Amino acid sequence: METFLRRLEILRYLQQRNAANLEPAGTDQIIQHLIDGDYVGEEERDEKSLMRLIQRDLKFLLGEYDEEDDSYFNHFDLRSIRGQRKTLLWEVSPYHDVSYEFEKMPSFMALALTLTRKHLNQVLPSAIQNDLAQLFFNAEHKMKQSERKLNDKQYTRLSNAVEFYQRGQSLRTPDFDMHTLDNIYQAILNGRRVKFAYQTSNGRKEYDVHPFGVTIMLPKLYLVGVKDDDARDGNLEEFRTFLIHRIEDLEVSRFSNAVPEDFKLKEYLDAGNTDVLVDRDANSYDLEVDLYTQRGSHLLRDLQDSPLNETQSLNEISDGHWRLSARVKHTVQLRNWLLALGAQAKVTAPQVIRNELSDYLSAMQQHYT
Repeated sequence: METFLRRLEILRYLQQRNAANLEPAGTDQIIQHLIDGDYVGEEERDEKSLMRLIQRDLKFLLGEYDEEDDSYFNHFDLRSIRGQRKTLLWEVSPYHDVSYEFEKMPSFMALALTLTRKHLNQVLPSAIQNDLAQLFFNAEHKMKQSERKLNDKQYTRLSNAVEFYQRGQSLRTPDFDMHTLDNIYQAILNGRRVKFAYQTSNGRKEYDVHPFGVTIMLPKLYLVGVKDDDARDGNLEEFRTFLIHRIEDLEVSRFSNAVPEDFKLKEYLDAGNTDVLVDRDANSYDLEVDLYTQRGSHLLRDLQDSPLNETQSLNEISDGHWRLSARVKHTVQLRNWLLALGAQAKVTAPQVIRNELSDYLSAMQQHYT
């Protein structure tokens, strides 16, 4: 999927340059655009490796060479032009001038587009949905044709076999205003603040926010941002999360936001910043949990496949007795996970988490006595 999106972005970038009457782009310009847009990972940014990677992308998009016509046969109207010192320049016509023959659409692209529409359509900006509507329709038509031709390799069957799902008790996704989400995307794209009313437990409250990003945590969508008052005080790490379905009357401000250029939402999420601290306790603790389960159990395999974090260790103490250790924050998410382990687990350290679990369980028991 990363390769597909990177190649799609190359075409979009060249199309935009053509539409703006700019000169064809060199390979180095394409590479810099992809780096700026985070379409290549840090591990791929070695200069020589990245050049080979993008050259393979361009060769794929250019298509097969037809010796009889002395030209390349491709579906994207991509052309290469000789520049100075034998360098290659690249250009492509704007999409609205291209008569795209969807019958020749590669099956892998039809599959990628079908999955994109199925899983991301509800959170894509409306303008993009409109722009892609015909392409999505053609992709689905291609899938239906492929179903008749591919037999046991039916792409349609695969598209029906990939789903997002919530682990644990499933909850219905709240209804939200797509226009609100569109405006948030517009503000992020144009580097603007947003003003909106928010329904809190204490009633309606007004906010002026610097939008940093949108997080999809099934079943809910969140706006991650910093209040303007905090930004003015230089506190750009005082993040707040707002449930998008509780946002009302949002408008894009004419004032610029203060989002740092190097901010990456994924790094923010990976650091556990969306977790809820218990009693606002921001300290980190050395967690130790005794686990009572047999070798090869689902619990042990889950912990080995999906560790709490990079500090986790899991050691066998005796037959049926294991010890889990990790450096953690004292969060509601951690508490709920420990409770879900039930009688298989006993927290031995730290005392603050032991006490909180004991008090929580006692309070729960009061409801059933």
